[in-house]
Amino acid sequence: ARLLLRAAALRCTQALRNAVIACKAVGEWPHLAVSGAWGDTPAARRASFFTADGAANAELLAEHLVDYSLSLTSSASTSGLSPAARAQSADVLKGAVRHCIHTSADYAHRRQAVFDALIGQQESEEVRAALQHYQHWLFLSQRRFIALAGLFVPEISCDSFCLAGLANLDGGKSTSPERMIQSLGYGAPDYESMSTNSKSGEFFFFSKDRRFLIKTVTEKECVLLARLMPAYQDHIRQYPKSLIVRFAGIFKAQVGTKTIHFVVMTSVFNPHWKVHETYDLKGSIYNRKKKERESIGKDEDWLANGCHVRVSAELRRELCAVHELDATLLNSFKIMDYSVLVGIHHLEEGEKEGQDWLKSGGILSEDGSAVYFVGLIDFSIKYSLKKHAETLVNVLKGCDQRASCVSQDSYAMRQVRFVRDHVFRAEGCDEDAGSLGVLTVHVFSGRNLVAADWQGTSDPYVRVTLGLLCQQTHTVQRNCNPSWDCIVKLPVNAQHTTQNIELAVWDEDANRALRGSDDFLGKLLVPMAAVLAEPQELVNARLLDIKHGQLTVRLAFQPEGAHSQHPCPEPEARTGSSSEATSATP
Repeated sequence: ARLLLRAAALRCTQALRNAVIACKAVGEWPHLAVSGAWGDTPAARRASFFTADGAANAELLAEHLVDYSLSLTSSASTSGLSPAARAQSADVLKGAVRHCIHTSADYAHRRQAVFDALIGQQESEEVRAALQHYQHWLFLSQRRFIALAGLFVPEISCDSFCLAGLANLDGGKSTSPERMIQSLGYGAPDYESMSTNSKSGEFFFFSKDRRFLIKTVTEKECVLLARLMPAYQDHIRQYPKSLIVRFAGIFKAQVGTKTIHFVVMTSVFNPHWKVHETYDLKGSIYNRKKKERESIGKDEDWLANGCHVRVSAELRRELCAVHELDATLLNSFKIMDYSVLVGIHHLEEGEKEGQDWLKSGGILSEDGSAVYFVGLIDFSIKYSLKKHAETLVNVLKGCDQRASCVSQDSYAMRQVRFVRDHVFRAEGCDEDAGSLGVLTVHVFSGRNLVAADWQGTSDPYVRVTLGLLCQQTHTVQRNCNPSWDCIVKLPVNAQHTTQNIELAVWDEDANRALRGSDDFLGKLLVPMAAVLAEPQELVNARLLDIKHGQLTVRLAFQPEGAHSQHPCPEPEARTGSSSEATSATP
């Protein structure tokens, strides 16, 4: 009914447009003496501006829908529309979105009922197990639903991606079809628009109960998310405490010839808890400060306000490990520019609930003064050729290490380090330990390194990497036979046990704007499993992927709770010929 009335109103507006222009030209409202205002010909008087052509009405509504989308991404367009026009356009857009969500969720709900009945009728345990397995690991499909055009009502085509597969990730607690219909379907209250700091121009709608968020994406972002979904589904099942926001569906709506893509996600925050402070953290401190009148703080605001998610040491290790796993998944798809969204609810005196992970989805601070809501959001940007060019521009500006736009590897590692150093904090815990313990690497010296500088020397340092965690030694200036005698420590989590420890030697370039990135001088690879079994000592080990160069290091692992009592022992021998070098390949 709303679409029918909207089409009629738009037809009236369209027909009156020329008349209004004519009135403005003559400076008065039309009357019989005014020629040309309404048209003098009998045909013009008899012509009806109203039509029952469903296709024409669909095109009109689609054009109006696009005008509204453009108004959200352009301040100039927004200023050209009256508040009433924007509200009307929003109703059209919300109507198409609501239709897509309700139709898709209703189908998924009825399909689930059929499967439940089918499973209940089976006498064979093997058949029931097979059907349940299929439901549990439901393939991520695409389905199309079409609402045929009627009188003044346009045809709406809706493509739903992955809705059934995403509905049962947590047993239907957060993204079940029933809950989507209740919050977003035909009978649900009107959606609420959301103001945002985003530069990308998307529109955001919240369900009235604040359980779901609707956000537009580009077609490329939609394709990227659809490709991510199988790995995402597997990841959430393996790590149910993942910080990645829970998706409820990916959609494409077509009204006439116009198309929009949007996703439905669960809210990071609990709708029953008021969020007093909100921060969007990327791990970058270059131009990452909220502007005047913006409500969501950024990285610089977080640091300036001295904020931390204060939890127990055990929970901190768990949260940091989960965040690294999440970043590893996104990094494998070359995704960057995602954010850690943190909401803080300050508890009043006497207001308290549970410990650590709450039923509300929040995290209780160790001192019981606040509840934190943490989620990983906005992971639809791929490190493309355009982003690579932006990185090169930042290199020329000399801000490539601090800027938000860096390669997906650098982005993931930087955010993981920022989260460990500045987000999750455990009081009285000085050691940065992982869920299993600490890796201690004693970097002694290098020998016969490649001369990377034009003066015939190098400024070498060693970067130790395990998963997405890395630390590096200090730089020794102008020396191809450096002595660092430096101890580097890295947290060790369960996912690291099957990975390699990389010890890469680099030549530091002080003026990166002129010379680009640091020069690679070779690396060693040591299996973490070998270090877990016993300390590994490499004396003058031959560096890989370089003409020549050797490195002397010692690696040892200290389990959690034992690293303070068992420091990394000194090696018995720190010199030797190149023939004594140990191969570091796994």
